[in-house]
Amino acid sequence: MADDLVATFRTAPAVRRAGVEDAAALTRLRSRMLAAMGVDGLDEAQWQVTCTRWFRERLSERTLVVAFVVDGELEDGTVGPVACAVGDFHAHAPEPWNPSGRRGHVFNVSTEPDARRRGYARACVAAVMRWFHDESEVTRVGLSATEHGRALYEQLGFTEPHGHELVWRITR
Repeated sequence: MADDLVATFRTAPAVRRAGVEDAAALTRLRSRMLAAMGVDGLDEAQWQVTCTRWFRERLSERTLVVAFVVDGELEDGTVGPVACAVGDFHAHAPEPWNPSGRRGHVFNVSTEPDARRRGYARACVAAVMRWFHDESEVTRVGLSATEHGRALYEQLGFTEPHGHELVWRITR
């Protein structure tokens, strides 16, 4: 058993908490994720500028959002984030099982195509989960899973919600 733990530790990717300086990389990875989901309009610069600002503002206040990344070689030969997962909070009215009313949310789970199938996304999501468990008061953490990601999230302990949430989409 101890040998298994040592082997896992040696092969686990090095995960670090992202800082303000990683905001543009988180936007780049978000764009990769959205492209994989078939989202249009990703070449429009304004959403990227706004998204990078959003990450910069929230990462500057360490209690609003948390992001974990794995660094690796990028297409241009430099080293930087090649995988990430982000967590933030949604405010709800308090409930008996959630006195604070705060709920965690995992999103922006993305890995550069050349860095996939190495456990990077798993390591980043696990780091976000540890952060929610150890450093927040939330009792519920949700996420939206694609078919490709669903098995990973279930392996990490995510299950179907107890309620039946419906979504109303407003087209503007």
